[in-house]
Amino acid sequence: MSESYGWLFVDFIPLLYEKRRVARQLQVETWLDLTQLLNELKLEVAEINGQQNTQAKVDYIV
Repeated sequence: MSESYGWLFVDFIPLLYEKRRVARQLQVETWLDLTQLLNELKLEVAEINGQQNTQAKVDYIV
């Protein structure tokens, strides 16, 4: 059976994984990302030490 592969980037480091694992990782990170929930509840992200908490957006190529 032939398996298909996709790239998963951690920072700027490309990793080659099975597509199903890349898709699963995207599902987990989407589930853990609370930005959409905060927007729907009209809440703001808490500031830490006077600085806004910012995260880099993670993109996947499948």
